[in-house]
Amino acid sequence: MKKIRKVGISKIIHNHIANNKKEYIIFTLIFIIGLFLGVMFINNCKTTQLDEIKQYFESFIEKLKATEKLDISKLLKNTLKENIILAISLWFFGTTVIGLPIVFGIILYRGFCLGYTISTVILTLGVKKGILFIFSSIFLQNIIFIPSILALGVSRI
Repeated sequence: MKKIRKVGISKIIHNHIANNKKEYIIFTLIFIIGLFLGVMFINNCKTTQLDEIKQYFESFIEKLKATEKLDISKLLKNTLKENIILAISLWFFGTTVIGLPIVFGIILYRGFCLGYTISTVILTLGVKKGILFIFSSIFLQNIIFIPSILALGVSRI
């Protein structure tokens, strides 16, 4: 009787990354370019635009503080729905030949959004409070999110 060899999920992931190293580098660079574009966008805004961005972010924080009870289950459902739509979009556009630029665009856009958000938070809250806010809220979710969208983009090819 043959022995069944168990292959762990970490071994599968390692083999996938090793087999698609070039694609991971390309998609990572596209994401990083989007990240820098988001940062540069905020850095090149005029003072009136920066004041509007600060005012919007501060009003958002105040509304969040004023909320007595945050419906976490509704927030989780909404976030899962949006991420599932993103995953399905990446998968769908990845199945077509003309979808490659769209996949690149989605990953570039997600990098832009992250860079824009990080710059806005640091601009509004200052460096110390901004970095603390980023690590406590934005960084943790992106530990899973960024590798996931990169893997979805690579699996397209």
